[in-house]
Amino acid sequence: MTSFFKKSSAYLISNILNGLSLLFLLPFLTRALSAQEYSQIILFQTLIFGLLSFIHLNVFQASNIKFFDKNSTGKDIQHYNTGCIILLIISIILFLLILLNNLSFLSNLLSLPESWVIYAMVIAISQTVIQFCLWQWQMRKKAYQYSIFNSCYILFSSFFTLILLYLLHDKIEARVYALLVVSAIFFCFQPLLSSKTTGYSSLVFH
Repeated sequence: MTSFFKKSSAYLISNILNGLSLLFLLPFLTRALSAQEYSQIILFQTLIFGLLSFIHLNVFQASNIKFFDKNSTGKDIQHYNTGCIILLIISIILFLLILLNNLSFLSNLLSLPESWVIYAMVIAISQTVIQFCLWQWQMRKKAYQYSIFNSCYILFSSFFTLILLYLLHDKIEARVYALLVVSAIFFCFQPLLSSKTTGYSSLVFH
């Protein structure tokens, strides 16, 4: 029972940090940016969320269902997760091609620079892989790894935003670059950490 409450608290703290991060940044962003610039940042983050929703094609939930299927063996889960990874790769390539072929249209439609649209896609791809690995931790009851990694992502992106707000002359780029850099770094380290803590590669490939 004690272990259950500890793990639940770990997830709760991570979720609270996620919710508070934007509230924490709000006074700094609104002070440094004009109303129009701040609305662009909100639109940029909405674009990331929208791309993320389309890219992952609910493979997280599908992997979750397969993991808890009592009739599934370790090999079945391996094969299923491999299929999920292949599906993610196909989805990423497909949406990347669509985005690049319609870059100018999307830029004009959203009133965002073309570079921002590309950055949003890179961040969405990074977060898709990160979230898939986080789900693997969550399903295997690795609450502390999940909470620490997710909380670090939130804290690093928030504090890096503040640093760039102070350093950059064009302050509207601060949040964009912060999300881009932190997402790319965590994208590189997440599979490695997952492999170390859960044997992730053996859970996917054989």
